[in-house]
Amino acid sequence: MYVATYRGEGRRTKQYKSEKAALKSIRSWLKIHSQQGYSVGLMGPDISPTEYHEWELIPFDEPKILSFYNSKKWNDLKAEAFERYGNKCACCGRSPEHNVIMHVDHIKPRSKHPELELDINNLQILCEHCNTGKSDRFETDWRT
Repeated sequence: MYVATYRGEGRRTKQYKSEKAALKSIRSWLKIHSQQGYSVGLMGPDISPTEYHEWELIPFDEPKILSFYNSKKWNDLKAEAFERYGNKCACCGRSPEHNVIMHVDHIKPRSKHPELELDINNLQILCEHCNTGKSDRFETDWRT
């Protein structure tokens, strides 16, 4: 059991089953409260007592999916896809002029074809509605 003691205007203690769950919660809380000078102490069976004051310094791994979509390689490739394929949904034809958000879609989903995640030929431009509907269930290439 991991115990976090939140110190702000008052003091409260919360228990967590795992260190990862505790760190995630502490990080979120400090993100909101660190400007006020608050802190959180953490103790657990395999860690020495630690005091956290800044959420940025908390060791926490982003989920793999978020780290991919925040990577420089993906952002560069996404820009290349918009340049190559335009800013119009390959499925329905809508564009930002129709007040829709545009996405770069993996035709063959990353979950099933991770080797194609950075292949420009596996990308197409879809509006948010079409991309959400396609999800990772279909491999339809709407570019043709």
